[in-house]
Amino acid sequence: MQERHTHARSAPPGPLSAALKERNADVWDQARTMRFVREVTDDTVGDTVFARYLLFEREFVDTAARLAGAAVREAPSAAALAGHARTLHALVTDQYDYFNRALETTGVPEVGPRAQEQASVLTEEVLDAADALGYPAIVTCMYAAESLYENWCGEAVRSPSARAEVADWVHLHTVEPFTTQVRFLEAEIDALEILPETASDLVTVFGKVLAAEIRFHDAAYVE
Repeated sequence: MQERHTHARSAPPGPLSAALKERNADVWDQARTMRFVREVTDDTVGDTVFARYLLFEREFVDTAARLAGAAVREAPSAAALAGHARTLHALVTDQYDYFNRALETTGVPEVGPRAQEQASVLTEEVLDAADALGYPAIVTCMYAAESLYENWCGEAVRSPSARAEVADWVHLHTVEPFTTQVRFLEAEIDALEILPETASDLVTVFGKVLAAEIRFHDAAYVE
């Protein structure tokens, strides 16, 4: 993966992590209130829909692990390397274990080609961005996904689902080490030394990832 503009002059003043959300306010609000989020929050999400989601999310963990591995390779500091290494370890241990347990409970659902193709858009989006912009895009993609989950799960956890696999998934995104990881990514983004045009590119990347997240979650409803 290429790394561009990572040691040039600083981006415009102000935390870039905040700007990513502020300049994508519309799609941020759409993502945090999308159908899947609403239904998990009020515990009306269908069992088949949630099972499809689990399957898609389990597959995406492989993509996230590859992103984390690329971040380890391109980490600009020892602290960053350690942080991404912890993320990679958690993805291929704790998260794999969760999905294996949850899918044993729900059963592995049948998924049609249209749904599978729609869910794959998220993987395509983040890998394309990482290939084009290297480390800055990697941490931006990871932050888009994980800050979104921290936000909506922080709301959903207030009224836990009666189903353990749903409640456990929400709870996982409201406690350490997940919340620590979000703060780590936030700090990495704000520490980037990039050109203003690269910062602008990252704002675009952040918005595209959120839009892909909406399509990804909507795929669970596609027959």
